Amino acid sequence: MSTVNKESIPIFLVEDSPSDIEVIRRSLKKGGISNPLHIARDGQEAVDFLHERFAHPGVLILDIHLPKINGIDVLHEAKQIDPDIIAIMLTSHASMKTAIQSLRREGAFDYLEKSKDDLPQLIEAVRLAIEKRALQLQSRWVVQAEGSERVIDMKKVQETFDLSTREVDVVKCLCRGDANKEIADRLFISELTVKGHLKKIYQKMDVHNRATLVSKILSGPMLGV
Repeated sequence: MSTVNKESIPIFLVEDSPSDIEVIRRSLKKGGISNPLHIARDGQEAVDFLHERFAHPGVLILDIHLPKINGIDVLHEAKQIDPDIIAIMLTSHASMKTAIQSLRREGAFDYLEKSKDDLPQLIEAVRLAIEKRALQLQSRWVVQAEGSERVIDMKKVQETFDLSTREVDVVKCLCRGDANKEIADRLFISELTVKGHLKKIYQKMDVHNRATLVSKILSGPMLGV
């Protein structure tokens, strides 16, 4: 299982108020959170971004009241793309009841009341969200396929086909397009050992070659998002 760089996990902020965006930027900076920050200013822009960039899952910070598509619907759409995605809902005092409903119904991670001042509670919520997201992403693997990036849930692959940890490493190499020698060099094993792993993997996955194996993973329920 690979270690995820927590600082590389992107934060996706969906907020239509320039002043609130500035408060959140300032709060994150003061809290020492320097993760990549993407911003959408309405719900439709957010949904479009999620569909285009779904292979880069991170943490969502969502205003409940957004133009075009509201935050609850954006969260619902995000959960359709990635059921495990982590969202922090932002709300005014008057919308607190709606925020609590989103926690219960749509599975938001946390909710915070907006403020014109810095949001120290946002820092703690974001840190916890990043920590949880990092743990989720340890079992996922991003590969290039058909000109775009695809996220594979390697834990699901391992459990479905009863693969060993080393066999999972070999499958990752196959998804990269590595030849046997490249797999051997990358994993510090012999090519003969690679061939032995491939034989077992093919048997477990009921395939006869690497092309079919990769196709089976990329077109099946193994996609992580």
